[in-house]
Formats: sequence, C-alpha cells, structure tokens
Amino acid sequence: MKFLTRIILGIFLLGVSASNVFAFSSEDLSKVYRFYSRNDQVHFYTNSEDEKNFVAATNPPEQWWCEGVAWQAFNNQNKGQLPVHRFYSQNYRAHFYTISEEEKQYIINTYSKETWQYEGVAYYAFKERHPGTSPIHRFHSQVSGKHFFTISEPEKENLINGAYPEARYNYEGIAWYTLPPAGDGDCKIKTTYLGGEITVGLLEMTRNQLKDEGFRLKANRDYSIKDRSGKIIAARVSANSETRVKYDNDGRLRVYNSIPETIVDREVRFEEFSGNNIDIVFEIRRPEMTYNKYRGKMKLRYSKTSKNIWAIETLPLEQYLWGFGEITGTGDDDYDKTMLTAARTYAYWKMLYSTKYASEGFKVVPTPANQIYRGYVYEKKYGDIRKAAEETRGQIIKHKSGDIALSPYSSWTDGRTRSFEERWGSKDYPWCKSVKDPYGKHPTKSTSQLESEGNHMVGISAHGALNLAGKHNWKWQDIIKYYLSNVSIVSIY
Repeated sequence: MKFLTRIILGIFLLGVSASNVFAFSSEDLSKVYRFYSRNDQVHFYTNSEDEKNFVAATNPPEQWWCEGVAWQAFNNQNKGQLPVHRFYSQNYRAHFYTISEEEKQYIINTYSKETWQYEGVAYYAFKERHPGTSPIHRFHSQVSGKHFFTISEPEKENLINGAYPEARYNYEGIAWYTLPPAGDGDCKIKTTYLGGEITVGLLEMTRNQLKDEGFRLKANRDYSIKDRSGKIIAARVSANSETRVKYDNDGRLRVYNSIPETIVDREVRFEEFSGNNIDIVFEIRRPEMTYNKYRGKMKLRYSKTSKNIWAIETLPLEQYLWGFGEITGTGDDDYDKTMLTAARTYAYWKMLYSTKYASEGFKVVPTPANQIYRGYVYEKKYGDIRKAAEETRGQIIKHKSGDIALSPYSSWTDGRTRSFEERWGSKDYPWCKSVKDPYGKHPTKSTSQLESEGNHMVGISAHGALNLAGKHNWKWQDIIKYYLSNVSIVSIY
C-alpha cells in the first residue's frame, strides 16, 4: 500500500464523531491501533495493548509505524454483535479481518495455513448500523492482493475517486460497524524499539546429561510450545506449569509434564502464547545454572555438529544489555554508559558477522569467551545497568573508515594501553592504538602480574574509564574517544 503515507495521518481521523453513542462501560471498549509497514506496504490493526507495544519494541519504524487509533472495538459480545475474525498470511505478509462467518469458513476450508492461517476472534462489532456507530470500509488491491480498512469517510472517498491508481483498489463495501475513536488518538507506545534479536547459547548439555537430569522450565506469563518448524504443540500452557524436557534418542527430545508426553525432532521452542515476547521471563531449572531467569523466547536445540543440546535464548539486543554482567552499575553514570556502549557495539557486530557458533544455532555465549551476560536476575539486582542501556539506546562506536569499532576492554593497565597490532599482531583494528593511561594504572601490580590475570590492556581501560567518569567528570563519549582513535558514536536505531 505504497500510497498510504503522511497524507493519511492527517485525514484518517477526520469526519467521525463519538457523539450520540449508546452507553458502554470503558471496560468493554478498547482502542484499535493502526500500523503501517513501508517495507511490506500493508496495514495492520490490533486492539491489544501488549501486541501494540511488542510490535513497536521489536520493529524499526520503517517496518511497523503506529499511525494512531483507528477506531474502538468491543471486547465482549453484546446483543446484536458478531465476532471479527482475524487471519494471517505468510505468503502475503498481511492480516485480513472479516465479520462474515461464511467468509471465515470459506477461507479455512479453501486455503492452506501458509496462505491464510486463522488466528481467532480479534474483537466484536455490529453487522448493521446502530446509534453512534460508524462503518468500517473495506478495500482490496488488485496489485498486492492485500486488504485495507478505514473508518474515515474522506479517506474512503479519496480511494474511490482514484487516488493512488498504482494500487488499483476496489471498494468492497462496509465490513462492519463500530465506534469511532474517542479522545486522544495517539499510540502512546510504552516501549521504544529494542533492536534486532540476538541469540545466546545459555547452556550446553550432553545427551546423557539431559537423559539423567531433565531440563525444567516455567514462566511468568502463559506460553506456547512449538516444534522447530513453528508447528504448535501446545497453544497455551499456564504460566506456573512446569514443562520438562529430556533427551530421547536419535536427536529427538521428549517434552512432558505440562502437556501429554510428546516427542519432537531436534528442537522445541517456548514463546509467550500471544506473541508478546518482550514481557515474558522464563525460569530454567538445571543444577549447572546460578542465574536462571531469562527474557524473550527460549528453545532447546540438538546440534548435529556437536551432538549436544543447547538451551538458547532469543531476545532484542537492548534487553540483552539489561543483563550485561561485566559491571554492577554501581559506578558513575558515565562509566556505565561507556561500558554499555562498548558492549552494544560488540554484540551488534556479533549479530551481523559472527559465525563461530553458527552450527550450534546462536551468536554468543554468556561467558568471558564473548562477554558476561547474566539475564533477568542480574537485571533486577543491578537496575542502573538497564538505566545506562536505555540512556544510550541504539548507540554504537564506529571508526572513520565506516567499520564497526569492535573494542576489547580489560580491568587494569600498567600506565598505557596497547595497540591491537602490538598485542595480537593484526592491523585490522586501527582504532585500538596505544594511549597513556595513568587513570587505569594498577597501584601495585607489575605488567607481568596484570597480564597473568588476563589484562591484555587493549582498547578501553575499565578502571581508567571509572576514574575519568567519577573523579574527572568526563562524559562517556569523551572517554570512548580517548581510548579509541578516530571513532564516533552513531545511532543504529
């Protein structure tokens, strides 16, 4: 729907009024939010606050932009109302809505689930006009095959009169009747975009380990269970119901306890049942795990390469940083922001380019082999880490060449940092040059002692950054530019 750009923002709320509406309680009504995707040229409508915030948090604006409140919906079925059914098409990458039971059944009986998957009742509306209601108009594009819905009479007339002929829209009539938007039509997004998804290999288990001691999991919200193809095994498991998984044989996993015993091939997935994976926290029970609560989506995956089973977490980059375990967040704010920006830069590079764990199905591990990550328990214990991440959201370090300035960091130096070439022989990291570091010099230990303890002294000096922020009042951007040469701080979202 290429034509639906800023013009619509100015007109889709015009010409409707909420006056003369017969009485309904506020608990019975919800706002229907309208999103537009420039990438897919399609609109999406939802009356779920959770879904609205999830879509906004996990998609950049060009993928899904919330245009405002389109109309109101009835949450419960009242006299004279019918359900509005919701479908999703993987092929069209679009949703479709209908109040017609006949049309609903025709779609279910005629098309494959890849073409149109029935997602259930979205909300309720009237098939005939009632006092105070307005019609929802339905259009179909002969070019894209997608539908568009609007309550706006000016918008409807524009389309009927041939605006944006490249879309070749046909007016299909009135879809249903409902209440126009009331009051503020703003989206009021509670969360900002949290970045693309990063995958973390939390725990590796041998086949025998998973046979002897099962993997146990529950959540703070109801969740669904799926196989590796995305097929639903259990549509909704109650939050506190513990699901258990053991290794069966030949790469298969046995899922049981919260559901009847089910055997799945190689992978089992756990996700928030409604799709709102930004608010779900899974609790894992395994004897090896000290930190056992993690956000986002969870899965167990059998690797054909290692023949082991990995517990893998998938979550937005910003939420990953909330559990960053290299610091406690108890230092100066600018120190925290320095370290979080370096951590984001590292994780973002890994998301884009790392292949080390590709055969195992993830990008990073939560250990010093990458960078320490401890998940939700750590996030709640050290809240200033999340604060620093939120205040530097989307900021990474880039070299003047345009390369992402992947930067090492170590705790102490002996009074100067080392260049990457001096320490490891590579010229591929020109931003890592040697600089004087009286701020991060250890007061008593020798160079050999520091090196034996793992201080490579390349890139950012952690104690130097701490002292520059706390004792010398340096801003985090200046600290980064002191330790790294010819770099700038840029926003990736």
